[in-house]
Amino acid sequence: MKMIMRSLLAICAATFALLSAQAHADAALGMVLDVQGNGKMEVNGTSSKLQLLAYLQPKMQITLEAGARASLSLYATRAVYQLTGPATVVVEKDGVINLQGQKAVIKPMAEKLVRAAETSNVIAGAVRMRQLPPRILVVTPENNSLLLGTRPAFNWISAEAAEFDISIHDMDEKLILSEKIKENTWQLPEKVKLEEGATFRWQVSYVSAKDGKSNMAKAEFKLASKAEAASLNELKPQESAAMEEWVMYAAMLQSKRAFTEARQVWQLIARQRPDLQKMSEVAP
Repeated sequence: MKMIMRSLLAICAATFALLSAQAHADAALGMVLDVQGNGKMEVNGTSSKLQLLAYLQPKMQITLEAGARASLSLYATRAVYQLTGPATVVVEKDGVINLQGQKAVIKPMAEKLVRAAETSNVIAGAVRMRQLPPRILVVTPENNSLLLGTRPAFNWISAEAAEFDISIHDMDEKLILSEKIKENTWQLPEKVKLEEGATFRWQVSYVSAKDGKSNMAKAEFKLASKAEAASLNELKPQESAAMEEWVMYAAMLQSKRAFTEARQVWQLIARQRPDLQKMSEVAP
């Protein structure tokens, strides 16, 4: 009973966090796209650590310690404001007001990417709900994820080695494919073509050699339509683009639940800025 109560409390807390994040998104003027060193943000008398992908609120005051750096994007100006500490600024809709220290360096940002971010709900940090430990756990594709590719790879974690039954159904429960394998990863065969724009359910199961019990995990995923894939790929920055644009693009992919592609972008970012990869903690 105590474990169930803890799970229910965790779910309530996670729901509250999501609602709070949505409220902040609705009032947001922009986002934090880079943080190096220590800083804090204060709004309505409440102070917190400056975090990557945090939303910028009206009249928010941001303070950076000596040597710290941060990049703030503002939707209205389609620009990035690069700050170097020690500095204190106040965020306004049409700009960043300098109160102390060096003035911000202002750089333009890709307009399409900023417009897309303005209409998305990016949450800085994954919300994870506690639950009873499963004996088999779906890893990818995650539940309700959007896939931009047409030949997904399926991965899972199990409590023991076994022969696994993996299957894919459409939403009318029509079986598309079923196979038995001994690995914990499997890729859709080239001969199998899934309909773009359609949603599918996949599941993996095994019978435990220890107690004879059947264990199963399942999830739903959607293959992006050609239009969806094209619109997200169109937002992809040029290879020479500033780090802030790549961070915003990764956040955009996450907000659209394109987790596989988001992870790939974070890996690219991590090769240049491993600290940003650690700070994001967004990819499930």
